[in-house]
Amino acid sequence: MSSELREQFFTSIVHFKKLESTFSSECEMQMNEMVILQSIAGTCCQECPCMNLDVPKIQKKLNISKPAISYILNTLEKKKYITREIDAKDRRKVSISATPEGKAAAEQSQKKFDELWDEILTRFGEENMRQLLRLMGDLDELYMTLCDEK
Repeated sequence: MSSELREQFFTSIVHFKKLESTFSSECEMQMNEMVILQSIAGTCCQECPCMNLDVPKIQKKLNISKPAISYILNTLEKKKYITREIDAKDRRKVSISATPEGKAAAEQSQKKFDELWDEILTRFGEENMRQLLRLMGDLDELYMTLCDEK
Protein backbone atom coordinates (compact mmCIF):
# COMPACT_ATOMS: atom_id res chain seq x y z
CA MET A 1 0.00 0.00 0.00
CA SER A 2 1.33 3.42 -0.87
CA SER A 3 2.13 5.77 1.96
CA GLU A 4 -0.17 8.39 0.40
CA LEU A 5 -3.14 5.99 0.45
CA ARG A 6 -2.37 5.04 4.04
CA GLU A 7 -2.18 8.73 5.01
CA GLN A 8 -5.54 9.45 3.35
CA PHE A 9 -7.14 6.48 5.12
CA PHE A 10 -6.00 7.58 8.58
CA THR A 11 -6.90 11.21 7.88
CA SER A 12 -10.43 10.07 6.99
CA ILE A 13 -10.69 8.11 10.23
CA VAL A 14 -9.65 11.18 12.21
CA HIS A 15 -12.25 13.28 10.38
CA PHE A 16 -14.98 10.76 11.22
CA LYS A 17 -13.96 10.98 14.87
CA LYS A 18 -14.20 14.78 14.66
CA LEU A 19 -17.72 14.45 13.25
CA GLU A 20 -18.69 12.38 16.28
CA SER A 21 -16.94 14.84 18.60
CA THR A 22 -18.81 17.80 17.09
CA PHE A 23 -22.12 16.01 17.39
CA SER A 24 -21.33 14.94 20.97
CA SER A 25 -20.53 18.48 22.05
CA GLU A 26 -23.82 19.78 20.58
CA CYS A 27 -25.82 17.08 22.37
CA GLU A 28 -23.76 17.20 25.56
CA MET A 29 -23.27 13.43 25.45
CA GLN A 30 -21.15 10.89 23.62
CA MET A 31 -22.64 8.84 20.78
CA ASN A 32 -22.55 5.65 22.87
CA GLU A 33 -24.38 7.45 25.68
CA MET A 34 -26.97 8.69 23.20
CA VAL A 35 -27.60 5.23 21.75
CA ILE A 36 -28.00 3.66 25.19
CA LEU A 37 -30.19 6.49 26.51
CA GLN A 38 -32.40 6.34 23.43
CA SER A 39 -32.69 2.57 23.85
CA ILE A 40 -33.92 3.12 27.39
CA ALA A 41 -36.13 6.16 26.74
CA GLY A 42 -37.59 4.69 23.56
CA THR A 43 -38.96 1.64 25.36
CA CYS A 44 -40.21 3.42 28.43
CA CYS A 45 -43.92 4.18 28.33
CA GLN A 46 -46.84 4.70 30.69
CA GLU A 47 -47.73 1.00 30.77
CA CYS A 48 -44.15 -0.14 31.30
CA PRO A 49 -42.11 2.54 33.07
CA CYS A 50 -38.99 0.36 33.42
CA MET A 51 -37.07 -1.95 31.18
CA ASN A 52 -34.13 -4.31 31.30
CA LEU A 53 -31.45 -3.15 28.92
CA ASP A 54 -30.54 -5.83 26.38
CA VAL A 55 -26.81 -5.65 27.07
CA PRO A 56 -25.72 -8.21 24.42
CA LYS A 57 -27.71 -6.35 21.76
CA ILE A 58 -26.15 -3.02 22.79
CA GLN A 59 -22.69 -4.62 22.92
CA LYS A 60 -23.07 -5.86 19.36
CA LYS A 61 -24.51 -2.59 18.04
CA LEU A 62 -21.79 -0.44 19.63
CA ASN A 63 -19.00 -3.03 19.66
CA ILE A 64 -18.19 -2.31 23.31
CA SER A 65 -17.70 -4.40 26.45
CA LYS A 66 -20.02 -4.94 29.42
CA PRO A 67 -17.77 -2.79 31.63
CA ALA A 68 -18.04 0.01 29.06
CA ILE A 69 -21.83 -0.24 29.16
CA SER A 70 -21.72 -0.11 32.97
CA TYR A 71 -19.51 2.98 32.79
CA ILE A 72 -21.96 4.67 30.40
CA LEU A 73 -24.92 3.77 32.63
CA ASN A 74 -23.06 5.29 35.60
CA THR A 75 -22.44 8.44 33.55
CA LEU A 76 -26.11 8.67 32.52
CA GLU A 77 -27.15 8.16 36.14
CA LYS A 78 -24.79 10.94 37.32
CA LYS A 79 -26.35 13.24 34.72
CA LYS A 80 -29.74 12.28 36.17
CA TYR A 81 -30.89 10.87 32.82
CA ILE A 82 -31.67 7.40 34.18
CA THR A 83 -32.51 5.64 37.42
CA ARG A 84 -31.71 2.03 38.27
CA GLU A 85 -33.60 -0.16 40.70
CA ILE A 86 -33.61 -3.84 41.53
CA ASP A 87 -36.45 -5.48 39.60
CA ALA A 88 -39.25 -6.35 42.03
CA LYS A 89 -40.19 -9.41 39.96
CA ASP A 90 -36.66 -10.77 39.60
CA ARG A 91 -34.08 -9.51 42.10
CA ARG A 92 -31.25 -10.68 39.84
CA LYS A 93 -32.18 -7.99 37.31
CA VAL A 94 -31.85 -4.25 37.45
CA SER A 95 -34.66 -2.16 35.97
CA ILE A 96 -33.55 0.97 34.19
CA SER A 97 -35.82 3.95 33.62
CA ALA A 98 -35.31 7.22 31.81
CA THR A 99 -36.02 10.26 33.94
CA PRO A 100 -37.96 13.19 32.46
CA GLU A 101 -34.59 14.91 31.92
CA GLY A 102 -33.30 11.76 30.23
CA LYS A 103 -36.31 11.53 27.94
CA ALA A 104 -35.87 15.19 26.97
CA ALA A 105 -32.15 14.68 26.34
CA ALA A 106 -32.88 11.57 24.24
CA GLU A 107 -35.45 13.46 22.18
CA GLN A 108 -33.15 16.46 21.73
CA SER A 109 -30.17 14.32 20.71
CA GLN A 110 -32.34 12.34 18.29
CA LYS A 111 -33.59 15.58 16.74
CA LYS A 112 -30.04 16.88 16.25
CA PHE A 113 -28.88 13.54 14.91
CA ASP A 114 -31.80 13.44 12.44
CA GLU A 115 -31.00 16.96 11.24
CA LEU A 116 -27.34 16.10 10.74
CA TRP A 117 -28.19 12.79 9.02
CA ASP A 118 -30.68 14.47 6.65
CA GLU A 119 -28.10 17.07 5.67
CA ILE A 120 -25.37 14.48 5.11
CA LEU A 121 -27.66 12.25 3.06
CA THR A 122 -28.93 15.18 0.98
CA ARG A 123 -25.43 16.40 0.16
CA PHE A 124 -23.70 13.02 -0.16
CA GLY A 125 -26.51 11.19 -1.92
CA GLU A 126 -28.34 8.00 -1.05
CA GLU A 127 -26.49 5.82 -3.56
CA ASN A 128 -23.10 7.11 -2.38
CA MET A 129 -24.14 6.38 1.22
CA ARG A 130 -25.21 2.82 0.35
CA GLN A 131 -21.89 2.21 -1.38
CA LEU A 132 -19.93 3.71 1.51
CA LEU A 133 -21.80 1.60 4.05
CA ARG A 134 -21.22 -1.55 2.00
CA LEU A 135 -17.50 -0.81 1.76
CA MET A 136 -17.28 0.04 5.47
CA GLY A 137 -19.06 -3.24 6.26
CA ASP A 138 -16.53 -5.13 4.13
CA LEU A 139 -13.67 -3.34 5.87
CA ASP A 140 -15.17 -4.10 9.28
CA GLU A 141 -15.49 -7.81 8.41
CA LEU A 142 -11.87 -7.87 7.26
CA TYR A 143 -10.74 -6.16 10.43
CA MET A 144 -12.70 -8.62 12.61
CA THR A 145 -11.16 -11.54 10.69
CA LEU A 146 -7.68 -10.13 11.22
CA CYS A 147 -8.40 -9.66 14.94
CA ASP A 148 -9.67 -13.25 15.22
CA GLU A 149 -6.52 -14.56 13.54
CA LYS A 150 -4.30 -12.84 16.11
